Amino acid sequence: MKKLLLILAGLILFSGLALRTYFTLVPPPEATLHDALAEIVPENLSGWSVQDYDMAESPESSARISDFLNFDDALFRVFQKGDTFVGLYIAYWTPGKASYRWAGAHTPDTCWVLNGWTRLEREYAIPLTCNGYQFKPAEFGIYAKDGEPQNVYFWHLVGGVPFGYSQKGTHNIFGALLDIKKYGINLRQEQFFIRLSSNKSIEELESTPQFQEIAAALHRIGLTMQKPTS
Repeated sequence: MKKLLLILAGLILFSGLALRTYFTLVPPPEATLHDALAEIVPENLSGWSVQDYDMAESPESSARISDFLNFDDALFRVFQKGDTFVGLYIAYWTPGKASYRWAGAHTPDTCWVLNGWTRLEREYAIPLTCNGYQFKPAEFGIYAKDGEPQNVYFWHLVGGVPFGYSQKGTHNIFGALLDIKKYGINLRQEQFFIRLSSNKSIEELESTPQFQEIAAALHRIGLTMQKPTS
């Protein structure tokens, strides 16, 4: 038994050294985002009010969140017209900046629910087509607070590939092994976390001409699988 433990310890040590050497010799991939998120997402929509919000209710809390998540760029922009609300939150990490599991852990399932929201519905990796764009598989949920439900779509892109959340119930160790199988050993990829929320359905938003501009911005950051059909 003692010999077996020594062998296992040796294998773990060797694996750790091998990974360290690999990450030292192999640089992370190049970033694909070269413009500020605030310049990509529409600043004006005809007939809509557009406003940027902090990540939290106070500047101090927003600063703590920024330090906590350690992103390179982030934006929370809200579009309103009449009784229609659309919120778009995007956070971005350059290659190698953050752990893929850390960057993708702060979902509505955790952050919103811990702040008083109730999850009413949840679907995993669903197909989504809007305004002619075929989006990458989306996480979807309906969350409510103070009797006001919101339809929420969100994505965590790791090197342009949606990170799946359907491993619910899988132990973290095995979940990490599944991630390596899917994404490869070098997980130091460029990352986006994108959250699109609204009190309207995606079908209602699609019928709004100005929403096309928001969809086009999401296309620019790599959230779609193809250009819009004419």
